[in-house]
Amino acid sequence: MSHFRAAPYVKALFEVAGSGNAADQMTDSLDRVAETLRLVPELQRTMVSPLVPPELKDKILDQVLDALEIDGPVRRFVHVVQGHFRLQHMNDIATAFHSMVDRSLGRVHARIEVASVLDETGRRALLEALEKVLATDVVADFIETPELLGGFRLQVGSKLFDGSLAGQLKQLGRGAL
Repeated sequence: MSHFRAAPYVKALFEVAGSGNAADQMTDSLDRVAETLRLVPELQRTMVSPLVPPELKDKILDQVLDALEIDGPVRRFVHVVQGHFRLQHMNDIATAFHSMVDRSLGRVHARIEVASVLDETGRRALLEALEKVLATDVVADFIETPELLGGFRLQVGSKLFDGSLAGQLKQLGRGAL
């Protein structure tokens, strides 16, 4: 079984996009295509089937891209990916493209688990403090995890900071042994 490598596709699209706003817009378009393929498995099966003629696949893909309002370089890119029989890897491609765009813009993604839902003011304050500490823009996913009891747990890349009450209790338990 071969292992798909998204990097060549991602690098090619990134060269076309450059950095900045155009690249961000392209990530949104790629996400919509990947999400559609994920939500409509019949579409993906049709696009990878050797029984469906390539001309029909192109027509179907054009209809999907029209419905998603995808045009320009992303539209051409999706057709190239389909032409190389790699459309089933669109989610991997979109994820890798996100990472490349984020790196180029000096952005990091953070997963922030909180014990209870934070209001918008609390989220903004936590995000601003995090951006100040990391000295970079942060895109955060806030996740409610009641098991934390209080506080929060933060993951940025491979680094994990546990400022939760549950984490502190666990540390106390280790220290008592």
